[in-house]
Amino acid sequence: MKVFLILATFCLPAILPASKIPMTKLHSHLLDADAMKMSWLIDWQGEEVFFHVRNAFRGDDNWFYLGFSKRGDLGEADLCVFQLKNSLFNIATDAYTSPDSRTIFKDASQDCELLRIDDNSVAFKRRFNTCDPQDLKMHEGTMYIAWARGQDDFELLESIDMDSLHPAASDVTMMQLLRADKINIPEKTVEHVEIALDKVTIPNRETTYWCLVQKLPEFLRHRKHHVVQFEPIIAATSRPFVHHMEVFHCDTDASLEIPSYNGDCTDAPPETKVCSKVSSLWAMGASTFTYPPETGLPIGGQDYNPFMRLEVHFNNPDLVNGTVDSSGMRLKIVSKLRKFDAAVMELGLEYTDKMAIPPGQVGFPLSGYCIAECTKAALPPQGITVFGSQLHTHLRGVRVLTRHFRGLRELHNLNRDDFYSHHFQEIRQLRRKPVVKPGDALVTTCYYNTLGYRNTTLGGFSISDEMCVNYIHYYPATKLEVCKSSVSERTLSDYFRYMRKREHQKLDHRGARSDNYRAIQWTKARVDILYTMYMREPLSMQCNRSDGHRFEGFAWEDAPVTPVPFEIPLERESCSFRDFWTKPLAEGQCDLLGECIY
Repeated sequence: MKVFLILATFCLPAILPASKIPMTKLHSHLLDADAMKMSWLIDWQGEEVFFHVRNAFRGDDNWFYLGFSKRGDLGEADLCVFQLKNSLFNIATDAYTSPDSRTIFKDASQDCELLRIDDNSVAFKRRFNTCDPQDLKMHEGTMYIAWARGQDDFELLESIDMDSLHPAASDVTMMQLLRADKINIPEKTVEHVEIALDKVTIPNRETTYWCLVQKLPEFLRHRKHHVVQFEPIIAATSRPFVHHMEVFHCDTDASLEIPSYNGDCTDAPPETKVCSKVSSLWAMGASTFTYPPETGLPIGGQDYNPFMRLEVHFNNPDLVNGTVDSSGMRLKIVSKLRKFDAAVMELGLEYTDKMAIPPGQVGFPLSGYCIAECTKAALPPQGITVFGSQLHTHLRGVRVLTRHFRGLRELHNLNRDDFYSHHFQEIRQLRRKPVVKPGDALVTTCYYNTLGYRNTTLGGFSISDEMCVNYIHYYPATKLEVCKSSVSERTLSDYFRYMRKREHQKLDHRGARSDNYRAIQWTKARVDILYTMYMREPLSMQCNRSDGHRFEGFAWEDAPVTPVPFEIPLERESCSFRDFWTKPLAEGQCDLLGECIY
């Protein structure tokens, strides 16, 4: 493989032969719909990435750039510009763009290290953190890769006007650049099972949850198997409408017949309510998910109810008529059982309008708790190993993370994405596989940007509402399905009473909480009151089994907030010097609460 050999030549120490480089460490991504392929290799020890872009230049193209954008805009982007001059004088230039994206400047510190360039491809390397304020630091969250190519004269002596360039092609794509190694399925024999809709016409309303109840094939009814991979089935025509999907197992008595159903979830037969144990899931931006070789998701067997429920969230804000959809999930299954049974657990906030986000906020935080009392009641003595995570919000989420506490000591985050986008919600393999022990606490915090919104945003199921969830994949499987919270009913009642009497807001103590939230005239002081209430007041804790019942042994209503420091720790900075007159590209916008979103 040409790309592989180029990377092997330039990337790895000479003592390691190219033939010994595992292919699981080589990542790739199509940058366009045609043939421009970026491959990269991560040197975690040396903290640098080696890139190879095939078909960077096409036809008469004489320049190409690849760079990093904070959130998809070309303003304050960090670029590596490559120019084809001739075989002796090809140029690679480290550059950055102005805040208005109209000018490209040559960087005083040149950190794009060219390895190879020809009339088709480019190979270069960059450090994770160059300590140059005009470079963007690579991180393990969502990164926005910008590229363009063209035939214009590109004389970047000090700067160049972007309007003088006429790219033949350009784009920005989202990906996790610093990612865990790929996982291969070692088993030779793998069965496929599809759970999918069959030509369903998507309703012409904004939000629909569509449910299908399906029986598993006969070969799974007599013997337990393991799911080792799942992938989405989505047609190109319906992809814009499919927001997310989940497959649930009907976790009940094996002999219980669940009635067939294919329709709106709100009209599903009551017998399908037992179909609530999460088996697999997908959201916009996600792709295939593969289990580590030591674990698999249990499916089938004589004690396993053979019915599954597929739930598809259709988002149709333009009320389009007539789109037909056959979306679903393809499961890859092996008969030889692996060492551990895996499971999925939901962390974060309940889907409820007890939680609200005021308008006009840069990064308003809401936190959902999995408190120490719940993990103590539900987890085995040796704890659980978390190997995968999918962060999920709706339209306004801009940062999500799950923090891990053991007593007052904060351990490494389970997952963190400071540049989160709801358009890119892949299930991520965790490079570090944390062990969560009984008595540990997990705090999932989502930050929401509501600039430009006039009304209060509430928690809920609609795309115009908000969610805050981290679906974690772990082993060994436990009965704990949901470890989420919301503010307690008593706390919320006290809050509305305070806002009515002390802040003179026109609220109805007998009215719906959604109406009361929307009636508040928000000021900085009132935003602070809401923020403080969410941080300090008691919780309604959902420490639930897959059947929806809470674990026994604790008063989950009015449960105390986990006593942890609320200030999120900054990523450790390895740079010892920064000039005081240069504004770094990475600096972002901060809100009234002191939270900064980059």
